[in-house]
Amino acid sequence: MSMFGYDGGMMGNYGYGMGYGGMFFGLLFWILIIVVAYLLIKWLVEQNKTRGGQEKSALEIAKERYAKGEITDEEFEEIKKRLV
Repeated sequence: MSMFGYDGGMMGNYGYGMGYGGMFFGLLFWILIIVVAYLLIKWLVEQNKTRGGQEKSALEIAKERYAKGEITDEEFEEIKKRLV
C-alpha cells in the first residue's frame, strides 16, 4: 500500500487511461477504417461501371446457356436461327 492509501490496483503507476499511446492507436484505427471504407466504395463503383457498360447479346447468352448445359443442341440451333 502506498503512503496515500491507494496502490493503483491493476493500473499500477500509469494513472487513469492509456495516455498518448492509446490516443495514437485510436486515431490510427479510425484512419484505417476510413481508408478501408473509401477503397471498398471505390471498388464497388468501378464494378458497377464495368458491369453496366458491357451488355451481352442474346447470342452470347445462348452460347453461355448451351455451354452450361441448360439448353440442348436443338434449342441452341433454333435460337441461333432466329437471331442470325
